[in-house]
Amino acid sequence: MALTRATRRLLVALATTSGALVALTACPSSAHAQSQESAAARRASAALEQDYTHTLVSVNAGLLSLPAANVCPRSRTSCEKGETSVSLGVYNQYRIGRFGLGASISWARSLLSGTAPGAAELSREHDRSYFLVEGQLRYYGIQSDKWVWWGGATLGAVIIRDAWTVATDREPAADTAFVGPRAATLSTEGLAAGLAIGGEWTVAPNWSLGTTLRYASWFLPTEPLQAPTGDSASLSGRVDMLEFGLLVAYRIAL
Repeated sequence: MALTRATRRLLVALATTSGALVALTACPSSAHAQSQESAAARRASAALEQDYTHTLVSVNAGLLSLPAANVCPRSRTSCEKGETSVSLGVYNQYRIGRFGLGASISWARSLLSGTAPGAAELSREHDRSYFLVEGQLRYYGIQSDKWVWWGGATLGAVIIRDAWTVATDREPAADTAFVGPRAATLSTEGLAAGLAIGGEWTVAPNWSLGTTLRYASWFLPTEPLQAPTGDSASLSGRVDMLEFGLLVAYRIAL
């Protein structure tokens, strides 16, 4: 019994010593990580307050509207005025002083899909999506402790995708995989140029919430493209675009 008690005491002592050593080893690492995080946060705050060089990455979601566009998904004589789509985008910026230079990628999809011409038994439908790649120049003109306001210009390219599907494309009778897309598609490319304004509210040293509003003109081919199925692109010529978005941004000081 004496040997058993001694063994238990020895094991307890070893466990206590090991726990103390682990705690002593972990504390410096944890303190070092917290110190690095605090230093990065301080640099990010200083970069914003004193216009130091830093990068900014933001993700935004919003609504893309074509208020005056003649949208003709069925024929050139059957057009609708205006359209609104849901948009998502990513923006990366390099800021020097009050100027920011960056690039964005945006994607939008029409909220409505409509019927397309064809035999009734085919149940043809049409939908449309947008893809934009743009460069952006910003000037941060108004700045306070928590808020910054900017204005800028954008220039890039827009791709409009029209797609026509039939009932068997949307609900195939079998799971057989066929080569090629399950839709008749048509892509229209054009130039996009515009102006933008926005603001950002700093909620943490590295994080901001904000809003953007921008206007752009799309310069598309004057004659709509034609698909082999006889369908035509739903947009052509010059198109006015408005986009409103909400964003989350992360700032890294250099």
